[in-house]
Amino acid sequence: MFLLFFLGIVILIMGILENEFHRKRVNTIPIRIHVNGTRGKSTTVRLIAAILREAGYRTLAKTTGTSPKIILENGDEELIRRKGPSNIIEQKYFIKKAFFKRCNAIVVECMAVHPETQWVSEHRLIYSTIGVITNVREDHQDVYGPDLKDAANSLMATLPKNGVFITADKKFFPLFQSLAEKLNSKSILVDPKEISFPEKEKSENILFKENVAIALQIGQLLNIEENICWKGILKARPDPGALTIYKLKVEGKLLWFVNAFAANDRESILLIWDKINQLLPEKVVNSPKIAILNNRNDRITRIVQFASILSKEITVDHIFLAGQNTTLSYNQLRKNGYPSQQITAVNEKVDIDHTMEQISHFIEEEGILYGLGNTRGFGLRLMDYLQEKGEKL
Repeated sequence: MFLLFFLGIVILIMGILENEFHRKRVNTIPIRIHVNGTRGKSTTVRLIAAILREAGYRTLAKTTGTSPKIILENGDEELIRRKGPSNIIEQKYFIKKAFFKRCNAIVVECMAVHPETQWVSEHRLIYSTIGVITNVREDHQDVYGPDLKDAANSLMATLPKNGVFITADKKFFPLFQSLAEKLNSKSILVDPKEISFPEKEKSENILFKENVAIALQIGQLLNIEENICWKGILKARPDPGALTIYKLKVEGKLLWFVNAFAANDRESILLIWDKINQLLPEKVVNSPKIAILNNRNDRITRIVQFASILSKEITVDHIFLAGQNTTLSYNQLRKNGYPSQQITAVNEKVDIDHTMEQISHFIEEEGILYGLGNTRGFGLRLMDYLQEKGEKL
């Protein structure tokens, strides 16, 4: 019994000391930026970090989206390899790495989902000087709750204390501002409409203006000249999950592939749908539209939501179902009235070439192929295939 008591005291003392060491490491990094939100977190992290690097800050950044990465001081990237499920304790090790690299700025994507772990991530691990919520949209309703306000209440757990808070979400800004005042933090609402974007640039980094507006606002807060901010933004390496378009020749036909795998909510999908209509030639926009819906077993609410969107809100001529739980996806599509003859299940044991040949049978000369759902498994294989055989626009 005494031994157990002694070991308990030792563990308690070690925990207290480790927490003290962590706080000291955090305090050596004067600029700490914590990025949360529903969509656009990884891209926003990359844009902010690129601005800071361009301005001469020794910056370490971390994304946890499609492909979790640490972005080094020179812009090179290290893939984060996890032996098990993701855990917010990663943030502590990331800060330790930044400390030993003598960084004076970090930019971190929030990797927590549950409100409690979001709060711990901010108020016990990162202690941000600048907090960001990109937007509030439908996602993780099984955790947050059914309403958008439930999501907003969860996301604001990462608002900083004694710092600055920035968002592009006009609807929930008053709610965020109210809590920020209690935390003694200044609140800023950015308006993408007030920004002049380079007309000749086609970088996917500037397709979604709210991400850019947030990054530019942070540059302004840190007294970085706007031309330096734009240099950084245009140099930033796009996130693997960012919206991209590829051209691909299959069986003598032209496919325009839209990588929208990272759009996991209704609002983002509809936004991309409108955006593509503006980006592609009119002839292409009016060509057949096909969707590949890649599902995951642990995202049941998304399967149901995507089936509703593809049946009721956007029009596609054919749907290919890939990934897990294709039976549920098929049943939901049929329940919503989508014709069974316009649904094909992808046999994942065959190669991507075969799937592309199947898809080409549904177009005459050219068509648009949307990648939707999730990147895991089939989605990543498809993206690797497109990088090898497609032409990125």
